Amino acid sequence: MPDNSEKKRNLAQKLKDKYRIVVIDDDTLGELKSTKISLLGVFALLTISVLSIMLISYLLLAFTPLKYAIPGYAAINNNKVYMDLSHKIEALEEKIGTQQIYTDGVKNFLNPSGIQVDQLDENQDFIKNNNSKSLKNRKISNQLSLEHYYFCTPLKGDISAGFDLERKHFGIDIVAPKDSAVKNILDGVVILSDWSVKTGNTISIQHRDDMISVYKHNSKLLKKIGQFVKSGEAIAIIGNTGELTSGPHVHFELWKSGIAVDPADYIDFSR
Repeated sequence: MPDNSEKKRNLAQKLKDKYRIVVIDDDTLGELKSTKISLLGVFALLTISVLSIMLISYLLLAFTPLKYAIPGYAAINNNKVYMDLSHKIEALEEKIGTQQIYTDGVKNFLNPSGIQVDQLDENQDFIKNNNSKSLKNRKISNQLSLEHYYFCTPLKGDISAGFDLERKHFGIDIVAPKDSAVKNILDGVVILSDWSVKTGNTISIQHRDDMISVYKHNSKLLKKIGQFVKSGEAIAIIGNTGELTSGPHVHFELWKSGIAVDPADYIDFSR
């Protein structure tokens, strides 16, 4: 008759009982492999397996793109990847806008007159109604109104040569102390920053509303093509470079819609 104490073993004792698992060859009935295991070992193995699966799942969701599959996680405002892409798109759009301004500036240089084919007849009538002498001495700047713009003075100094269409002097010459900084008159993008035999170190800036400013004979250029420059920002250093110069100064031109404008009508260059 079985002992009553054996029937009343508690759960802890049962968990410690050893069980033998044997693998037998079905053909020869020979023992291939055997192992001993307890219920406690089975529970421990299952627990470790579950914890391992949870840990692996956490690592996959925390450090791989799988986390974006979680509903709500991929909200734009909380998603660093999407925000970085958004910032890159904004930067590309800004570069495209800058490139468009640069392209428009190049077009203005290729067509400095700014006259379209359908304007030729109108300009012909205008010329016929004015004698040649008055046309030569007339300042084209009087044809335009730029008073609604706030221009920064590019350089304070004495004007040694003024705007004169008869001499084809489409700007003014400003004399100032050596190493004076030349400043940008209005927000814009640099469309020319180079050296030429006649004008030396020259920089040109495309502004809004089809307006271009030109600064010649500088000793040094501080900006490169394609850069955006703000109003009042230094863009060059006064100099005496090029053939068409007789001393340290800056030759400054202002163009609007392909028409040369007298800068002195809108900017005060006095000290």
